[in-house]
Amino acid sequence: MKKSNLVFSVLITFFLISSCAEKKNVESKSKTFQTVGKIERLDQALDDVISPNAVIEVLSTGHAWSEGPIWLKDEQKLVYTDVGHQKLYQWTEKDSVTLYLDMKDPDPERPGPSALLVDQNDSLVILRYGHGEVVRMKSSINNPVRDFEVFVDQYNGIRFNNTNDATFHSNGNMIMSDPPPIEEGRLKAAVYSITPLGEIQVVTDTLSSPNGIAFSPDEKTVYIANADWQNAIWIAADVDENGVISNGRKFFDATGNAPKEKGHPDGLKVNKNGIIFAAGPGGVYILNPDGKHLGTILNDEFNTNCVLDDTEETLYITSGPKLMRVKLKP
Repeated sequence: MKKSNLVFSVLITFFLISSCAEKKNVESKSKTFQTVGKIERLDQALDDVISPNAVIEVLSTGHAWSEGPIWLKDEQKLVYTDVGHQKLYQWTEKDSVTLYLDMKDPDPERPGPSALLVDQNDSLVILRYGHGEVVRMKSSINNPVRDFEVFVDQYNGIRFNNTNDATFHSNGNMIMSDPPPIEEGRLKAAVYSITPLGEIQVVTDTLSSPNGIAFSPDEKTVYIANADWQNAIWIAADVDENGVISNGRKFFDATGNAPKEKGHPDGLKVNKNGIIFAAGPGGVYILNPDGKHLGTILNDEFNTNCVLDDTEETLYITSGPKLMRVKLKP
């Protein structure tokens, strides 16, 4: 078995085991929060990003595999997925965690929704990890209903492996990662560019296990994570005015940490100053636009993804069974 396939199989096994142990209710605290881990400071410049007295707060526990967080500005609400339990949850300061949408299908053991996006029409777009498809919710984000239309589900007549993560360019194109297959005859692991009409092009198929994707604030650079313990890297690539991506190169390498820490390069976000928050081995890495490692949010979990609120004063982190947050420097 290829190493990339082994990684994929390990994750699938985790999803299935976790699903069997689903709790009846996701636990959440509404007033005071447990704090965990620590913030490792490797460069003084981190003080401009995270206050020296910042802590890591646990907002919710009991998930099988939390992922794909998005922040909805108008409602001041976080929405995220639970891949193993095939559900979407929402979190607000007032109400804590409540169910947003149940996406269970006839096969309860198949991993469910992964990444969430909002398109130019304010529609919720959902990458269904275990289904190899991207769907768009027909109802409004404010009133979710389990009624979807398929956006894309195949390339050259072959179904995607497990649609993983994605982001939108301002031109409307969705840049999406599809990890390696576990069956013969399936698509090679790749990153795709997909127009609003569903036209698909391969951006790169050179990464062993492409995962998280995010643009720089000026959209001249795109960062892509490679979820491979033996090649735990992020790459950067140039983006022209039409959204065409080229000149991929290694941006940061965390392979040395991968064997001894939980996690691998996964979801990532970039703030207005170009600071990258990237889930990786051991925690969430904070990197500057030059690839300098400023510090790490260490929380002893398998960190999967993160998102900033609209003011960029809080970073929300999905970490396996938990939802966490860290207050950033105003």
